[in-house]
Amino acid sequence: MKEAVLNAHEVIEAAKEHLDFLSALSMPTIHEYSWPPLYQGIWDWFRKLASASRESGCSVDELFEKVALGLPRGFAKSTFIRLYVLYIILFTDRKFIIIFCATATHARNALSDIADMLDESNIKKVFGDWRVGMEQDTQDVKKFGFRGRNVVLAGIGAGGAVRGLLTKGDRPDVMIFDDVQTKEDSESKVVSDSLYTWLIGTAMKAKSPKRCLTLFIANMYPTENSILRKLKANPEWTKFIAGGILSDGTSLWEDLQPIEQLLAEYRNDVAAGKPEIFHAEVLNDEFAAVNNLLDFSSIPEFPAAEGDIHLGSYIIIDPSNDKHNSDSVAIGYFEVHGNQIPCLMQLVEERLSPGDTIKKALQLAIDNSCSLIAIESNAYQYSLLYWFNLFCQQLGLVGINVVPIYSGSRSKNSRILDFFKAYMAGEISVHPKVKAILEAQMRSFNPMKTDNIDNTLDLMTYSPRVLTEFADQLKNYTVVGAQEWQEDSNKASLFSDETICSSF
Repeated sequence: MKEAVLNAHEVIEAAKEHLDFLSALSMPTIHEYSWPPLYQGIWDWFRKLASASRESGCSVDELFEKVALGLPRGFAKSTFIRLYVLYIILFTDRKFIIIFCATATHARNALSDIADMLDESNIKKVFGDWRVGMEQDTQDVKKFGFRGRNVVLAGIGAGGAVRGLLTKGDRPDVMIFDDVQTKEDSESKVVSDSLYTWLIGTAMKAKSPKRCLTLFIANMYPTENSILRKLKANPEWTKFIAGGILSDGTSLWEDLQPIEQLLAEYRNDVAAGKPEIFHAEVLNDEFAAVNNLLDFSSIPEFPAAEGDIHLGSYIIIDPSNDKHNSDSVAIGYFEVHGNQIPCLMQLVEERLSPGDTIKKALQLAIDNSCSLIAIESNAYQYSLLYWFNLFCQQLGLVGINVVPIYSGSRSKNSRILDFFKAYMAGEISVHPKVKAILEAQMRSFNPMKTDNIDNTLDLMTYSPRVLTEFADQLKNYTVVGAQEWQEDSNKASLFSDETICSSF
């Protein structure tokens, strides 16, 4: 294989533009996997944040941007943020970067890691030796002249004094709070309140009056004292919070934390009677402890083994509505196993347009040879049924029954509580790959509220009813029906990805 030869300018540009390149360049012995798309998107966003200045005409909000970033425990969020500090030193005009961690030791480790990146021979060859301009080099503070400006890099433990670092009139123009709250601290209201007051009243007040980018990086804790939870509710902060398992049942970072590994961790936490820890720290569920009386360890086993032939299958769509926090569409693919038990096998939970909803549902139908699609059709949601049928008619698609399903007169919360009972009794089941997503919503569900995030829970309430109300339409979904589906070449061609995509 021919090696690529790059000059210094090309290397600098590649390191500036591409997270993976900078990561491999500065950590050649550590960088093993490409950063996943979500991290790449955050990286591009953070690069723009670092470029804000008065000279470029930025607003006050842009000059003093405050971002709370919630990433799961064990997903390299500290490594990511230390790479970002390296980027700021190499490619921006920011001068005073301060990193706050839970303890002084953790803060010193952060500075040591960043120093190791700057000391990496690849970095020195391309950008020069940062130590040539070193003025102060301690465990807590590093002051040096580098790339045309004087830089201060400091690390402080939570609750530490900031005033002593404000030398020569310089104040921080980048503040990073990297896991400043420990799980133990989050369990104490007194300690957490004191830490939160210090963060807002002492640390953040030490910022530069010209501009300061403030980043809070953490994961949720299963307690109301979680600072990330408080910042999520603060309208003055920009928030981005992601869980380790995505709504489609895949891992946020499959190379680093494969989904099977995450599910094994979840099963262990459930068996230990502490599933709320996984829900909070891996799924970043702020309400992980709301329903902590649910005993998920007692739920019957999934009633089918891999490769078992199902007794029937169907898809349910819960369209979005205009209620608060209910703007995601939920699409579930169900199979009937065991003693007529409806089982959720696959889940899509995203913000989707009506056209994308139809595409996603049809893709599930294609992948699983499923021909029954039930759509919640209360009020205006009935219109989706119309467009679904019209689309199939225009393409000449046959063999798909799109049917309406209604909630009835009972409230949604009452129906969801009935589902809880059925699920705990094993009368409804969920495939292990989507189990954590479902149970996170169960734990966060508050029956006294009407604005729960409960799209999937609502979807589950319809699963037994579809099985009962449309039982006569399941006859085509036996083994013989599946064979007939596969043998229908015309239908197979009509259900191609290209046909669906070209129709929208």
